[in-house]
Amino acid sequence: MNSIQRPLYALAVLCAPAFADTTTTPGPWDLYYNSTLMQGGFGNESSCVNAASAYDVTRTYTCRTRTTVAVTQNAAPPAPPPPPPSGAVTYTTNFDSTEFPISEGGRWHRANNPWTSVRSANGTAYGSNGVTNGYDDSYALLSGFGPNQTVEAVVQVNPGTVGPSHEVELLLRFSDDNSNARGYEVDFWLNGTVQVMRWNGPFGPGTDVATSGGPVPWTQAVPLKTGDVIKAQMIGNRIQVWHNGVLKADVIDNAFATGQPGMGFFIRPGGSNNLLTLTRYTASSN
Repeated sequence: MNSIQRPLYALAVLCAPAFADTTTTPGPWDLYYNSTLMQGGFGNESSCVNAASAYDVTRTYTCRTRTTVAVTQNAAPPAPPPPPPSGAVTYTTNFDSTEFPISEGGRWHRANNPWTSVRSANGTAYGSNGVTNGYDDSYALLSGFGPNQTVEAVVQVNPGTVGPSHEVELLLRFSDDNSNARGYEVDFWLNGTVQVMRWNGPFGPGTDVATSGGPVPWTQAVPLKTGDVIKAQMIGNRIQVWHNGVLKADVIDNAFATGQPGMGFFIRPGGSNNLLTLTRYTASSN
């Protein structure tokens, strides 16, 4: 299996005053093996990674961008976007921006850790993982929500490769840092299977709290289709999960009392990141 280092950003910084504005000029991506240029001029990181994956050898490649960042002095630092207030709060998005990783004015975030980032384009959100056959789910988190959380999203199934696992995830009480991610993942498979997983911190497998639990066994799972509404809620220590209003899981877990809502995606090598996407997302707490 190919091992790929990414991304290695080469930034040309013109100056670094205390207060500054920046102008970013995206450049092409180049694929290197050690110091040897293998291919150059890719339009984005994903294309560079795909080219590295196409080499049928066990090597470590590096994707480098020629993006430049011009820093110019400004009278005052820009004000960061304020987080939503804690407690009763709601955030809804239709993913109108084209971003990788998704930000939406600073609403979404993810620590610089071994997992991967969510991207948005054409009114959808989807993942970027699948280069390795590991636990590198793509996820993004919100901020400022209370512990009792409800997350709801609308699914879109696009034309693409239907092969290995395709999953979309609603996250509850999540937190992360440079080495860890922990919280609850409510996982909806393309085939309709539902899992409630607990991420325990370090990179690796989580704990299965419930697989296709609740009143509907997995053998009766209804495959996801465009327009389906998926929903997860955690109040106290109780997690409930719905697919188009039908209760799919109802479980109790006491591991995490705090954290933030979010979303995630997962495929295995050979799948399509934009096959199973989200077109609308709402998170709320009270």
